Amino acid sequence: MAIVVISRQVGSFGDEIAAKVAKRLNLKIVDQGGVHQMAQQCDSEFEKACTLYETELEPGFFERFFFSNAGYTSLFESLNLELASKGNVVIIGRGAQIVLKEIPGIFKTRVVAPKEVRIKRVAKQKGVSAGEAADFVERYDTQRRALIRTIYERDLKDWGLYDLILNTTNYDIETGAEILCRAIELMPKTEDEAAITKQLARLAFAKRVESKIMKKVTTSPYRSIEVVAQEGGAIAIEGFVSDKRTKEIIGEIASKVEGVTRVDNLLRTTGLSF
Repeated sequence: MAIVVISRQVGSFGDEIAAKVAKRLNLKIVDQGGVHQMAQQCDSEFEKACTLYETELEPGFFERFFFSNAGYTSLFESLNLELASKGNVVIIGRGAQIVLKEIPGIFKTRVVAPKEVRIKRVAKQKGVSAGEAADFVERYDTQRRALIRTIYERDLKDWGLYDLILNTTNYDIETGAEILCRAIELMPKTEDEAAITKQLARLAFAKRVESKIMKKVTTSPYRSIEVVAQEGGAIAIEGFVSDKRTKEIIGEIASKVEGVTRVDNLLRTTGLSF
């Protein structure tokens, strides 16, 4: 089972290399259409979130407000975890390297190139002037950094998130794909792939339940809640809330989520507002 996550800068050949890697290794590549289809299945409003996340426009006030919602952060995490749980997949972007950073056996790479190189490539690909390409690259880079910071509170330049950083300045698409394929093949295999698959599925389910709660109940980042999925659809809810009624509401929301068979409401009340 192979799970590959490719983060990339615009103009770095990252998308093209991802497609080549998927073809060579016979992996499913997750494109925008596939993500939107999954989004509709898990949450009717999530499709809007994905559309905003994929746009090439600089995020405005609404986008920043939308992605500051903890419920949608959990949804993005759930989606990435669910995609990974299926195995034999190449996931492009969407912060998957952050969500999956603690899971063993997942190959995570970032494809980059100096800005001047990327500007020349974008100008050629889009048939625009160097100035227009420079504006596009700068806007795109700024948007991606802002969205990842908003959704995951992490920096794309945190090199500890990746197993390999590929600078394509001196490599074409074919060579870049060959390098990644070789690196993926050399990645140490996990001893129990079935256990990893189950772990990913449980984490995805927990985050989906968590998102349902977070969208309806406001929590403080200093007194947040966490959902832990157990076997057979049982979940445990841990953390702090301000009062007993909020605790009860959260339990009711969780119990109505499809697939939940038992709720262990371990929330503690503080009697305080934050």
